[in-house]
Amino acid sequence: MTPINSLLKINKVYENIDEDLRSALISWIAELRDQRSYSNHTLSSYGRDVGNFINFLMAHLGDGNLSLQTLQELKIADFRSWLSERIRAQISARSNVRALSAVKSFFHHLAKHNFVGLDAINAIHRPKLATLLPKPINEDAILNFLNLEYFFENDLSWITLRDRALYTMLYSTGMRINEALNLKKIDVQSEIKICGKGKKDRVVVVLPIALERIRQYADACPYDLSKKYLFVGLRGKKLHASYVDNRLQKLRTIHNLPDHASAHAFRHSFATHLIKNGADLRSVQELLGHESLSSTQIYTKIDDENLLKVYAKTHPLEGIGK
Repeated sequence: MTPINSLLKINKVYENIDEDLRSALISWIAELRDQRSYSNHTLSSYGRDVGNFINFLMAHLGDGNLSLQTLQELKIADFRSWLSERIRAQISARSNVRALSAVKSFFHHLAKHNFVGLDAINAIHRPKLATLLPKPINEDAILNFLNLEYFFENDLSWITLRDRALYTMLYSTGMRINEALNLKKIDVQSEIKICGKGKKDRVVVVLPIALERIRQYADACPYDLSKKYLFVGLRGKKLHASYVDNRLQKLRTIHNLPDHASAHAFRHSFATHLIKNGADLRSVQELLGHESLSSTQIYTKIDDENLLKVYAKTHPLEGIGK
């Protein structure tokens, strides 16, 4: 089942809109999928958010059969009423930002085809968000974890080698989990060209230790990986991100990893530890594949926060006057 059909099946509200609006919705989702390379998860989230907006309009306007003309006639007050209702329902600011982004994306798609104007929705500003700093794993904890004799005691030895190779790859390159899981064995070399979010290409450097651990895993794997995805499961099929995070969730308890330890935390750790040890922001930006330097600068705030904690504990004047 395609993401578009899944979205329309899940969102029953779309059954009550007119055919032109429904076609515009399908066209928008297809554009996000095919031209902007949005993940299935993001497509579903955006679809639900626009579905919530349409459902609100039906009640708010008393119109049981929304059309493109209805959307064309919306005022600033209509959009504000929608956001206000979400706030009253105690929906988080982060979810409201995403929902507004989804609705704006849909309206900009409609505007490209001259179905609506943008004056009203462009006047709506996104809710302010508290800055949430990424949570890296402590350097000693991550190094100890990567060198464990086994992760799960009852695993086959090649499974342990696979997991160690994957975790080492994530930490040593800063790859996103899906980027790593989409690697083919033939792709693996000291420099790998990755096609990341928004089809943005970048080159990641694979350290010798990661290459060696991949070799050890590939040699022990009972499947021929030469023309397959690099990281496979017990039946030789490509691993999925949800499987990796489920295993890490269990490993947190077994091996005393922090609660936030996840596949993505290896990426956060990669960036934070590089900057902490003197890497320049531009280089880290390139390695992470961030389009904007501001996305990378958040990792400097983590180090600043740690520095202030150390300062508060170690300065000679600490404690005087208490």
